[in-house]
Amino acid sequence: MHIPTSTLSRTGARAASPTLVVRAYGVLPYVEGLALQETVHAARCAGRCPDTLLLLEHAPVVTLGRGADRLGDEVPSDALRARGISIRRTERGGRATYHGPGQLVGYPVVSLRARGGDAHAYVHALEQALVEAAAAFGVAAETRAGLTGVWVEGRKLGSIGVQIRQGVTLHGFALNVDMDLSPFELIAPCGVAGLPVTSLARELGQAVDLRRARRIVIRALSATLAELPRTPNA
Repeated sequence: MHIPTSTLSRTGARAASPTLVVRAYGVLPYVEGLALQETVHAARCAGRCPDTLLLLEHAPVVTLGRGADRLGDEVPSDALRARGISIRRTERGGRATYHGPGQLVGYPVVSLRARGGDAHAYVHALEQALVEAAAAFGVAAETRAGLTGVWVEGRKLGSIGVQIRQGVTLHGFALNVDMDLSPFELIAPCGVAGLPVTSLARELGQAVDLRRARRIVIRALSATLAELPRTPNA
């Protein structure tokens, strides 16, 4: 299901804040989500579209980032496929992670050149948006020194893995909203065997509406991206 595009721009003190177009979808196979990213990325690089946030869920899949290849990470392919979980290698940063229904995946396709060009500041903006989104649900999430993503008392709530190509970002974040977490037990999330993983629903002890989470994340990310320094005419 495709949900109509909305356009957000932060107003007030920073009149030059950029516009962020949001396109939301339902559950997509990973290859379809990747193809969608590539299409939008090509358009953004050519100046044919503004910065765009793609929001969706993925059908069950384990993705292996560049770090997984570099460090020789392995996953139990037979056990995963027996549960209907596909395996895909990807060009994002990071190692192994799981995506499935009930997890909000966000792919911001934005011109980093126009937002100061600082990859670390960009990753921090993604992390801060997830921290603020969790806080809106009453969940106290935090970042951890030396690690990407967001955490609740050592339990991983959200993952981040990005790629920057031609100055424009790809891939992004995954926030565990209300999902089956058991597939994480079959892999070493972020390369750490036995890493505790959590969700908003688990922390709250009740169901969480993914549509509400989506609205909150859109507001939070629009704000944190707007705080990045602007580069005129980039």
